[in-house]
Amino acid sequence: MSQKFGIDVSHWQGDFNFARAKSNEGVEFAILKAGGGDAGLYKDSKFEANYEKCEDCGLPKGAYFYGNAKSVAEAKKEAEYFISILSGKKYEYPVFYDVEGKMITDNDRATLTEIVKAFCSTMEAAGYWVGIYSSESFFNSEMNDGELTRYSHWVARWGKSKPALSSGAETQMWQFGGETNLLRSNKINGQTCDQDYCYVDYPTKIKAAGLNGYTKSQASEPAPAKKTAVEIADEVIAGKWGNGEERKQRLTEAGYNYAEIQDIVNGKCGVTPKKSVDELAREVIAGKWENGSERKSRLLAEGYDYGAVQKRVNEMLS
Repeated sequence: MSQKFGIDVSHWQGDFNFARAKSNEGVEFAILKAGGGDAGLYKDSKFEANYEKCEDCGLPKGAYFYGNAKSVAEAKKEAEYFISILSGKKYEYPVFYDVEGKMITDNDRATLTEIVKAFCSTMEAAGYWVGIYSSESFFNSEMNDGELTRYSHWVARWGKSKPALSSGAETQMWQFGGETNLLRSNKINGQTCDQDYCYVDYPTKIKAAGLNGYTKSQASEPAPAKKTAVEIADEVIAGKWGNGEERKQRLTEAGYNYAEIQDIVNGKCGVTPKKSVDELAREVIAGKWENGSERKSRLLAEGYDYGAVQKRVNEMLS
């Protein structure tokens, strides 16, 4: 599977527009902060709203819990509380234990490893695909990571190259930027946002396994048949999908390839074919389309799919 581009979001991003992030910024998944244990056990104030927004625009999501446990018993309590927050919802990406902060400074290596194992095993027993989030440095120096390789690894390293773990564990997700971002702009929707690449087709695996709120029977149900790109293009020409940004957002949220459909529309209407996404991405890298909001405005004004172009730029630069 090629890498997917995602973000992780909490109340710090405020009233976040996930539909816009998906359609205009090329975001393909989101990991939502569900809660934590660093101020007593709590639910993130934006978790419910963020979850519903992802559901509404069809953006696959996972969740994370900011840990603070100092013992195996506390870790199990945090896991049980996390489960209570997650209950009744579905997640296409893993649910992660965020291991940093006082968990690092207040626990020795062996104790921290047992704490993480206790949390993860409790989550697994409740039917969740669980993972661990931490920095490359903490995985390598603060945990006995060789005992944790069975769990998905979401690794933070704000640099230009994918993290390497001394345990030999695979980095399934890489948080490559936040306030510092060496690969692309640190903003999504104009807001500073942590950004990630994922290298595993989690939605398929999680649904097939019947985890994270899914059942195996649900996973085997065929997806509803969609109309062909030509049929949708005819509807666009008939005015059924709106114009400009509205058309792009509606088509994207409905699961259609906006660029493909627009090309068909252009062909039917006698419009000269436009440049390919790869051609545009190379021009962007060469500096021919400016930066940030100006680049976005220019591409959209020319009728191009900004999200698809920016995604390809990210892939070429990774």
